[in-house]
Amino acid sequence: MKCKFLGSNGVCTGKYAGYGCIKSSCASFKKAQNCEHRDPVGDYCMKYGRFGCVGRDSCKSIADYLEAVAEEQA
Repeated sequence: MKCKFLGSNGVCTGKYAGYGCIKSSCASFKKAQNCEHRDPVGDYCMKYGRFGCVGRDSCKSIADYLEAVAEEQA
């Protein structure tokens, strides 16, 4: 799985920081699976060409997408 939170050492840097990737049990991975713009093997948005699915409600425009990303990182 390709993921914006996966460190080069295979450890999560996001919600499950410090643990190895849990793939299909991960909340980010599950959210990405419900979107038609997702990469079939990971948390990558093909609509905006970025890692991280923000959900359908937040991806109507690039401005909405970037705002949602900023809120997640805050």
